[in-house]
Amino acid sequence: MKKFMKKLIILVSFIFMSSTLFAQTLNVKGLVTDAVTGETLLGVNVIVKNSSKGDVTDFDGNYKISGVPKGSILVFSYLGYQTKEITADQEVINAALEESSETLDEIVVVGYGSQRKELVSGAFSSLNADKIAEKNPARIEEALTGNAAGVQVTANSGSPGASLNIRIRGITTNGNNSPLVIVDGVNIGSDLSVIDPNDIEKMDIIKDASSAIYGVQAANGVVLITTKSGKKNRPTKFTFNSFSSIQEASNQLDLMNASEYAVYVNETEIADGNNIPYPNINGFGTGTDWQKKLFTQAPITNYTFSASGGSENITHSTSASIFQQEGIISPEKSNFNRITLRNNLGIDLTDKLKLSTFLLYTNINRKTIPEGGRGSVLYYGLNASPLTPIFDGTDGSGPSRGFSYIGSEQGIEIINPFALINNTYNETKVNRFTGKVELSYEVIEDLKVTSRYNFNYADVTNRNYNPLAFYGPNKVNNNVNIDANNQFIRDTNGNGIIDLFSGVGENTQNYTDYTWETFIDYKKSFDKHNLNFLLGTSIRSEQFYGVYGYGSLVGEDSWSNAYLFNTQDIYDEYILTSLDPDGNIVVDNKTVQRNRSASTGVNEDRWFSLFGRVQYDYDGKYLFSAMVRRDASTRFGPNNRTGYFPSVSGGWILTKEDFFDVDQINNLKVRGSWGITGNDKIGSYGWIGRLQGANAEATYPFGNVLSYGNALGQLANPDLQWETNEQINFGFDASFFNNQFDVTMDYYVKTTRNLLLVPEVSGLLGSTAGGSAAPIVNAGTIENRGLDLSINYKKQLSEDFRLATGLNITTVKNKTLEVNNAAGFIPSGQFGLGQTTSRFQTGLPIGSFYGLQTDGIFQNQAEIDAHALQPGAQPGDLRFVDGDGDGIVEFGSEDDLAVIGNPIPEMTLGFNLNLDYKGLDFATSLYASIGNDAVRSYERFLTYSNKSRLYLDRWTGEGTSNTTPRASTNASNNYLFSDFFVEDASFLRIQNVQLGYSIPSSTLEKIKMDKVRIYVAANNLYTFTKYSGYNPDVSNANPSAAGVDLGQYPQTRTYTLGINVSF
Repeated sequence: MKKFMKKLIILVSFIFMSSTLFAQTLNVKGLVTDAVTGETLLGVNVIVKNSSKGDVTDFDGNYKISGVPKGSILVFSYLGYQTKEITADQEVINAALEESSETLDEIVVVGYGSQRKELVSGAFSSLNADKIAEKNPARIEEALTGNAAGVQVTANSGSPGASLNIRIRGITTNGNNSPLVIVDGVNIGSDLSVIDPNDIEKMDIIKDASSAIYGVQAANGVVLITTKSGKKNRPTKFTFNSFSSIQEASNQLDLMNASEYAVYVNETEIADGNNIPYPNINGFGTGTDWQKKLFTQAPITNYTFSASGGSENITHSTSASIFQQEGIISPEKSNFNRITLRNNLGIDLTDKLKLSTFLLYTNINRKTIPEGGRGSVLYYGLNASPLTPIFDGTDGSGPSRGFSYIGSEQGIEIINPFALINNTYNETKVNRFTGKVELSYEVIEDLKVTSRYNFNYADVTNRNYNPLAFYGPNKVNNNVNIDANNQFIRDTNGNGIIDLFSGVGENTQNYTDYTWETFIDYKKSFDKHNLNFLLGTSIRSEQFYGVYGYGSLVGEDSWSNAYLFNTQDIYDEYILTSLDPDGNIVVDNKTVQRNRSASTGVNEDRWFSLFGRVQYDYDGKYLFSAMVRRDASTRFGPNNRTGYFPSVSGGWILTKEDFFDVDQINNLKVRGSWGITGNDKIGSYGWIGRLQGANAEATYPFGNVLSYGNALGQLANPDLQWETNEQINFGFDASFFNNQFDVTMDYYVKTTRNLLLVPEVSGLLGSTAGGSAAPIVNAGTIENRGLDLSINYKKQLSEDFRLATGLNITTVKNKTLEVNNAAGFIPSGQFGLGQTTSRFQTGLPIGSFYGLQTDGIFQNQAEIDAHALQPGAQPGDLRFVDGDGDGIVEFGSEDDLAVIGNPIPEMTLGFNLNLDYKGLDFATSLYASIGNDAVRSYERFLTYSNKSRLYLDRWTGEGTSNTTPRASTNASNNYLFSDFFVEDASFLRIQNVQLGYSIPSSTLEKIKMDKVRIYVAANNLYTFTKYSGYNPDVSNANPSAAGVDLGQYPQTRTYTLGINVSF
């Protein structure tokens, strides 16, 4: 009986345990949909966490998994959506997935394809649409500022539509440093103004030699832009984005007012031994504040409407945008307007054949005022006397047009800036089409052939009107003189016939390029080995045709009538004969001839390329990539037309090794790369001598008619060859603490050899002949080395509160290793009249400031006597350093010149902070530049030109100042270029602050909307800097003259109100 009971208990226990175990497993099934639209999702991965058990949703969005342990976690993941985890506690589990841009960060667009980020062994930076939106940029380049380590962005100007300079890992050449820009596989050139930032889904920046896959055009790095596209099996979704902004000058220079100016001028005249011009300064007050009168507030408006979606075999995305920006100086004469239309279309023609098209139309209308140089509106405004009023009190019908004349004592080239604006008329119109037609065919599984035709066509027209203008006596800007009756002298030869008219210029330029690329992509996996092969060819042509015309305007003298068809040739024959004292006939030919001029320009550049790439990984652990491209370019002679550009990279993911067991480190990858890219950005036909037409050297008289022919221009160099850029990169990527903390760091060395430049050569070679120029040569080597560091942290602090922050650091150490000309350097930069500021010189960073060093101020004659001989020195003058120690400060000699500044920052930093709490979102970004210098080159060194208020601290007697020299004339050596004019231009800028509110989804459902967000923002809010000019990050397109401030148009501070809507 006991044995029976024991067996019974064991049997019951077994049955109970079996039933219990059976009850702990579930056969789970369910439906996966889009959380917003409710549409089913095909291809969603559903995995039991920490196991290999799972399924993929079918066409109807269904999945089914058997034997799921009760209480385990189901993980739902799908590209473009947030990963979702649900506890398995019942047999029917449905999941609604929300879209996410973050998942796109797991895919990196590389040349001719894409790759999972974890398998990339090169150096890349990426920005998604959310990151771009945080900056609310007017131009897409602004979104890169501080957001991508290794990328530096500087503005040429703050005027409407002005371009920005993108530098990837420093200045690599003395010429064009712009990166290659690819939009959806199309090379669009360097003009990013054609793209609406709202159209961009993602940006990937190739920073290392992985850009070799693009060959000759990728020496300065590559920016790969992916625009927004539709998704299959999705109803059409509409979005509307709009913002309005108010702009104002972010900074104004601190200039002397009328009273301070008068005192300074008096001191100068006394020092020069003259009578004081302003014996009674009482009542002068502040006078004319030219800056304040020039600057105004101006609007920006933007509207973008888009629609996207897809069916089983088709995806589509269409957008239209209008962008309008007025200038903070003379908005009616300075503005930028852009209209864009974009369409992305994908069609599965069959199961194996797919068609993809991209079309972008851009219409631009831009008006500009003179800026950024000696003839700019701001340059005149900064140097004009505050004692001169803007208007002269007349009705505007006379030669002055109602504006006061600036006296010639203030400079024969300084004129009333408002008069210049009044006489400025120009307009540029651009109609541009960018497109792609691409077919891809899956020959067999894992083997795909792609062929695509890309094109750009731009029609650019420009019209300008130069009315007769008189700016005051002796002004070099005058194009007409006045008579004793204060009227224009339009009869220049005195025969009673008008022969001087306003001028009209018009030109039309057509730019066309096409690229035809075909490539084969093969993927193969066996066991743990994964291979990808790419082999392709590319043919590219860039064509240009320009027509230029100029003539004298007859009829109505106005902008509305200023067209070439209203111009005509002017021929006013007037020949006087007389007898000299000896009775000989003297002929005085006063005939006036002004012919309409016309010229054309035609050129074409072509490239033929072959390229290949191998990518390999073993078990997603050991990574290898190798590529090579062969480019042939017509920009070089037959002997040097072809270049080969290889690159290799490798990586090791340590966290996938069995021996690596550190819970806090989720991912650790080390990688390295080496490669060579080429550069041929020298313009067309740089290796041959060219004929130049329509210039004085090609003008021939036939009778009384001038005819225009041709003459030899730039000298030839048939041995011209490729500029090459070799780059070595070592880096690592790491993620910590459940992927909340990410660090990416790279160390690189870039060496550019056979630099393409135009040297100074002997005039015996013919380079100084009229109309001629020195040839382009290979004559230099530049090295850049530095660190890129990116640190990001994100944390879901609670169900409603999310934090994300990031820090990007870039260091660049630039050095010129070699300049192969006789002098060993090439001067650049403009200072005063006839002086240079900068050098491209062996051993120095490119564009280094080179001039006299100072050592305080001479306080008395005894100090002058004790110092090395300094010609013309007086107490109160700058004390220059005798650099070579020979006892003489030699002005104009190399002996006493030295490096006095560097425009290239030692380090740039970008900091970003994002906070999301329920419906509120807050974002801010800071940008800093450390170690860069700038030159104040906007001062006119004449007695009666206005001055900065820094001269209020000038030396006025012994012991009064040891930093700022006395009031002195233009003859003083104080105005030779020295470190007195070089300032520390390091800065910290509050780049952007944005606060937004999104209406809750519960409310949106009632009004049938997906998203409604309202936000306010401020861009370029404040800049902390010691620099006294407008912009501490002053820049221009010439790398060897960077940091030279000629009165650059200031960047604007903007205040914005915007809305984002989707439905």
